[in-house]
Formats: sequence, C-alpha cells, structure tokens
Amino acid sequence: MIITILATLFVLGVLVFVHELGHYWAARKVGIRVLKFSLGFGPKLIGFKKGDTEYLISALPLGGYVKLAGEEAFEDNYQAQPGDYMAAPWWGRVFMAFMGPAVNLIFAFLLFILIGFIGIRVPDFAPVVSKVQDGTAAQQMGIRPGDIIASIQGRAISSWHQIQLVTDSLARARTADALTVGIAREGAVSELKASSTGENPWHAGLEPSIQPQLGEVTLGMPAYQAGLTKGDLVLSVNGQPVNSWDEMRLTIYKNADKEVGLKVLRQGDTLDLKVVPMEQDLPGYGKVGVIGVTPVQFGSYKIRLGPVESLTAAFLNTASIVGRTYSLLANIATKPKNAKQLGGIMMIGQMAGQTAQKGFSDLLFLMAVLSISLMVINLLPLPIMDGGVIFFCLLEGLRKKPLSNKVQMVLQQIGFGLIIMLFAWTIFNDSMRIFNRHSALKDQGQQQEQGK
Repeated sequence: MIITILATLFVLGVLVFVHELGHYWAARKVGIRVLKFSLGFGPKLIGFKKGDTEYLISALPLGGYVKLAGEEAFEDNYQAQPGDYMAAPWWGRVFMAFMGPAVNLIFAFLLFILIGFIGIRVPDFAPVVSKVQDGTAAQQMGIRPGDIIASIQGRAISSWHQIQLVTDSLARARTADALTVGIAREGAVSELKASSTGENPWHAGLEPSIQPQLGEVTLGMPAYQAGLTKGDLVLSVNGQPVNSWDEMRLTIYKNADKEVGLKVLRQGDTLDLKVVPMEQDLPGYGKVGVIGVTPVQFGSYKIRLGPVESLTAAFLNTASIVGRTYSLLANIATKPKNAKQLGGIMMIGQMAGQTAQKGFSDLLFLMAVLSISLMVINLLPLPIMDGGVIFFCLLEGLRKKPLSNKVQMVLQQIGFGLIIMLFAWTIFNDSMRIFNRHSALKDQGQQQEQGK
C-alpha cells in the first residue's frame, strides 16, 4: 500500500509539474507575468520571491500550478494591464497554452531515451520449438515443432535467449559457419549440422513454445474484470482445446466484443469463466479482440541500447503511443460504449504501485505513456483545457477581437462541468472494474468449493 501511494505521488507529481513548467517557461517568453509557480498544491510550506514570481513548495505533492497575472479577466470593467494574460497577443497565448502539452511529449521522448540506456527487462522462454517457418535453414536442418534445443557446438542451452547469445558468440569467433546443434526429441538426443552467418543465422524462423499460462493480468482490462489470475492455465477457448499461447491468442483475436468462454486450471481446480475481448487496432493484425494478459515468464534478460538505437527506439515508441492514444479516443467517439475503457486516478494508482514493484525502468515507461496521455487529453478542444484555450485564441486571431467576457465565462463554466463529469465517469469506471473483479473471484471461489 505504501509503495502504491508513493509511486502514485511520484508519477502524478512529476507529470503535472513538467506540464506546468512548460506553461511557466512559455508565459515568461511572451511577456506574461507569472505571479506564482508552485511545486505541489495546497498550503504553502516554504517559498521565496524573485522578481514578479513567488516560487513555492506546497503541502500536497501532486504536481504544481502556475498563477498568471490577469486572472480577473472575466470580471466586469476589467482593463488589461501590461504583463497580464489578456494583454499578450493571441499568438503568444496560443504558444503558452501549447507548451504545457508539448513539454509532456518531449518529456516522454526523453524518458524513452533514458530507458534505452538503463535497459528494460524482456521475457525469456524455454528452448522448446513451437513453429518452424518454411524455407528456413532450421527447416532444412530437420528441426520440428516440439524439439528442444539442448546444445550448440557442445555448449548447453537452458533458455531461448541463449540460442541467440551462443550463436552470436560463435559467429564473432568465426567458428559459426558450420555448427552442430543438439536436439532432444522424444527422449533421445541427436545432432544436426547447420551453416550459419551473422546475416542468416540458423535459428531464424524458429519460434519458442509458450504455454497458455497467464503471467501478468493488466489492470482494468477484460481479463482483470473477469477474475483471471496470474498462474491460470487456459485449457480451452469456446470449447476448443488450446495447447499453446498462440492458439489461445489467435482465437481471442477473432472475438472482439463477443463473449468468450474460457476453461482454466487454477491450483488443481478447473473453472469456467466468461470474458468479452475489447477491440483494439494492432499493427499487422488490424482490429482484434484483446483481454490484457501476458504469458508466464520462463525467465528474463535485460536489453541496453546505444545512443543511436535509444534515439530510434524513443522516436518509434513515442510515435506509436501517440497514434494508439488518438486511435483509442477515435474508437470511443465512434463507439460511445467503449467509454468504459477510460480510467482515472484509482486505476493510475494501481498501475503505478504494480509497476513500481517490477522495477525502475518499468515505472519510467509508465510515466512516459501517461505523459503522452496527458498531452493528448489537454489538447482536446474543450473549454478550460489547453486545446480549448488554443481554439479560442485562434478564433480571436481570425476575428481580430476576443470573444466577449460573458461568452468566455459561460464557456469556462461549461468546460468545468464537462471536466467534472469526465472525472466522475472515470471514478465510476474504476469502481466498476474493481467490483466486477471481486464479484468474478467470488463466483470462482464458489466453483472451487463445489468442485471439492
């Protein structure tokens, strides 16, 4: 619980602070006076004043805020003074509003670079072959699904990642052009000959065999709400037996927004569950159904990237997550029922706590994803959001005059009401996810008791 609270405060605090820092910097650049810049909310703890700005550390460490001169702009008989918000040109206010979300995007990009340097853990699997692609060197050698890669050039192999490590090591030593690969099949071990180069390794086209056993169950996703739990072994999907992770995954892919029956083995008990895969757009697959699970890990290893690789990976990760976030919003806009996918502060807290226990790199990755989400949400053209401010300032530029104070006040009130409704909706969604999971786990407990 303490880890969850601290992780939530850390993640939200940093992201909101970075966002407000963007507004602060831009306001100073366009001549808007910043009266207060606070790290945290609530009562002042300590602070000092430099120039027009009072710099504060406040009691509640959930981000920060910027107070600009001219906040009384909507009052009757208001006259803008030099340095006030409304005294700045419309394009300057656009720049100030835009820089908060922009800094969130830049921050996410920098986090992805840092993750590349620090390294991130990647799942490893047992050296058991699941698939052999046609026309590959491995197929020509005679490797078949179900084979266990036992050794390479006399070196024992204990994990799938070791296959690549040993092969690369032999290639660097220039002894990998003629390899002897030990294969365990049906209780007997045989040796197969293979040629291998750095450009065409002998193991290209092989895929590991992964049991349909659950590792992580993603918070808030359909599997979580259905009561699926780490360690569950999926025996069948819609009555059809599954023997590998791929068989299970591909069947679920085909059933977006349709109820799917799962038979799982949990601690010696067989349970029947129902889950409705959520539709998502996956590159290479199109629109598919997902339930939010990963396979149980045989092991893991850490990958560290060089400067160029980190930059490339950061760009690709940032672009991918921005695209997926906007795709999710478009999906909600076209199918309002999908609004139940939206999560709020409770879900963020759960995710932060769970991720912090995995490792620092995982927590940084979550921060990067949430920072991009904060950018996307703030750029929505809603009153009181940065996107709404940008829209009205652009409108002012076209009209050559601002909207009347009365109109702006009404729009602000509407925007505030919409934000309150959105916040309440996410709280409701988070509560329902937790309720659905507890209800599902209760039913499954009853199944286990009846089976004894």
